[in-house]
Amino acid sequence: MRTKSILIVLLCTSIVTSTAQDIITKMNGDDIQAIVIEVLPTSVKYKKYNNQKGPLYTLKKSEIFMINYENGSKDVFTTQNSDVMEGSSATIYFYRPKKFANGKTKIIVGTVEPDEVLVGLKNGRWYEMDYEHLGDRQFVAGVFSLNKEIYELDVEHNETYYVKCTVLTKGLKVMAELTFVGKATALKEMEGLKEQEDSLVD
Repeated sequence: MRTKSILIVLLCTSIVTSTAQDIITKMNGDDIQAIVIEVLPTSVKYKKYNNQKGPLYTLKKSEIFMINYENGSKDVFTTQNSDVMEGSSATIYFYRPKKFANGKTKIIVGTVEPDEVLVGLKNGRWYEMDYEHLGDRQFVAGVFSLNKEIYELDVEHNETYYVKCTVLTKGLKVMAELTFVGKATALKEMEGLKEQEDSLVD
């Protein structure tokens, strides 16, 4: 009986979700027809209304003027209540332990939103980056092709993060993988690695 109740609740929720439409108005005046999934301290997660089975997007509150919800309520955002200060950033270390296999190809690391390449990491190197896009971020990685797996990280002001970048061979596929690790582990694994001064090297 309990299982049936849960199924009914899920069915009702999916019906409401499929018909509800929120409007996100950005600071530049653009409107996004969306389904708002979650409102976080520094960002808003949403799905596009016309592609509800598609990817989850993240938008910084500093980019949003207002959200008009389907039920008629509103949230108005300003730079003062977004908890994001101009010039705020975090420090991210990307590092790649030295391996003999597949060592000649770079691991490319980027983000989903904004769609940008952050670093092309060489074998046995590490790279330090000041990262200004705070809040929940989605990272992706690739070698010859993009790994479909998305790695999520809540990036906070003045924090430091360590991202281990590795190459895995799965059958005939060579895939990149990211792992968020603690400081002690990262510093130990980074011993002997060389600093990469440019984010994208030839």
